[in-house]
Amino acid sequence: MIAASSPYFSMIPFPEALEKVASKFRAWEIVAEGLHRLPDIERQFLELTPSYDLEFSVHAPMSDINIGSLSVKMREASMTELRGSMEAGRRMGLDLFTVHPGFLTPLGFVAQQKVRETTRSSLEQLDKLSRELGVRIAFENMPKAPTCLASTPQDLAWFIEGTDLGICWDIGHANTMGLVEEFLELQDRFINMHVHDNMGQWDEHLPVGSGTVDFPKVLKGLRNYRGRYVVESRGFEDGVLGKERLEALL
Repeated sequence: MIAASSPYFSMIPFPEALEKVASKFRAWEIVAEGLHRLPDIERQFLELTPSYDLEFSVHAPMSDINIGSLSVKMREASMTELRGSMEAGRRMGLDLFTVHPGFLTPLGFVAQQKVRETTRSSLEQLDKLSRELGVRIAFENMPKAPTCLASTPQDLAWFIEGTDLGICWDIGHANTMGLVEEFLELQDRFINMHVHDNMGQWDEHLPVGSGTVDFPKVLKGLRNYRGRYVVESRGFEDGVLGKERLEALL
């Protein structure tokens, strides 16, 4: 199933965004921040969504969230926000949450191994939380950027080693690293996918077919994937175009 997702939606009141997404998609990965912070929309969600033929998952908060922060207070605030989102989501009947790794701050650049260890410790805590709540967490690979962690298959695997966390494979992010085929070696742990395109240099979030990703080859290489294909777009029209192009390939 193809789902929609975009931070653009999170700046639209939830009832309006719900109507818009439901007009073209059968699933929605809610970006749980801005106007769509889950504890804030919980009541509306429970009241409105039964009237729509939509399935839902969640992109956990990411703006200002750093689970690898070397500041204890900032890291605790990030973890508190993630926990609150997952607890609200569980009450809303949502069971799949995509989570970003930590990132390098100015201090982190001079203590990169400490940031990595801190991120891994936070992921272990989230792994425990997922079992307590009965939800699934998908850890996402990041694009090519100086501040990013988990941008290679080896790095991604290191962070989730020894946990039950799954992977949200972001095809566009992998393309910026030139490692699309290499990431397929981890596909047995894929439980979610983010689908968008770029020219291989930076994270442009173009519609499928507008960049250099060889989507027919990628889709052929996915042997037993049964999760959603989440079209991550810069806006609604781009998302619909990406969906139509992806449908033609599936």
